Amino acid sequence: MDANLLEVDKTYKDACETAQKLSLEHAGKYVTLFTCFGIFAFISKSLDVQAPSDSLGGYYWLNGKRKPFTKAQKIADDLATPMLS
Repeated sequence: MDANLLEVDKTYKDACETAQKLSLEHAGKYVTLFTCFGIFAFISKSLDVQAPSDSLGGYYWLNGKRKPFTKAQKIADDLATPMLS
């Protein structure tokens, strides 16, 4: 898998602006924000099935445009996530 993980800004607003810039710089690739001891941008050729529930804010960027995850993507995420009984 060809992907990059970059630490980005400290605030959500600034991280969104950085994600948009990264998306423009890496045209045709998806940029998703995640949190884990900071805010990180994940740049990849495709979206992971768990991206909707793993992402910060419920959005991804493609070619400089912020897009919400679709209902179908969210359902696929739910179905791919194992349930604990």
